[in-house]
Amino acid sequence: MKMISQIEILDAIHYTLQSPVMDGLSFAFEYVFKTELIWIILALWCMRNPGRRKYGTILLLALIIEMCITYPLKYAFMDPRPYEVYDVPALITNHVSPSFPSSHAASTFCAATVTALFYRKRGLWLIGLAILVSVTRMYMYAHWPQDVLVGMLIGVGSAFYIFFLCLRWGPETVFGDAGRDPEDDEVLE
Repeated sequence: MKMISQIEILDAIHYTLQSPVMDGLSFAFEYVFKTELIWIILALWCMRNPGRRKYGTILLLALIIEMCITYPLKYAFMDPRPYEVYDVPALITNHVSPSFPSSHAASTFCAATVTALFYRKRGLWLIGLAILVSVTRMYMYAHWPQDVLVGMLIGVGSAFYIFFLCLRWGPETVFGDAGRDPEDDEVLE
């Protein structure tokens, strides 16, 4: 039985999904989710609203944990990107950071997981978005499948770690009375 190489997986994704729509989505996701900035802005905005303070705080803390894991790993492994190893039709070739793990996958899965823990329907939409972002990273030959998989695990793991750490401490310890929202009680208690 022949093992499928990572470049064969990337080629299958690219040539199966190749279209102007996927090209456009790939470019859009490349820049919109370039850093965790969009999710940090969302977290800070939510923290200003007493009804969403818990969500915003946990999102921000989870993103901090995610970044503290993802970026040191990138520079510890220094893995080249697929377009740096193979002559492939990469859409963008000006990335400045190494490939492993995917910070796009890590941050979108982190945000999607925290959102799903608080707001199930919105979270499911964001999980779908995180999957789409991850597929576009492979489609454009910016990441190997292992980069995306490990990024996803880091994002989901960071979200669950912070969520359950806050549960253990108790919502009052982390958020104080000002952060209590009766609608969230069934989620955090």
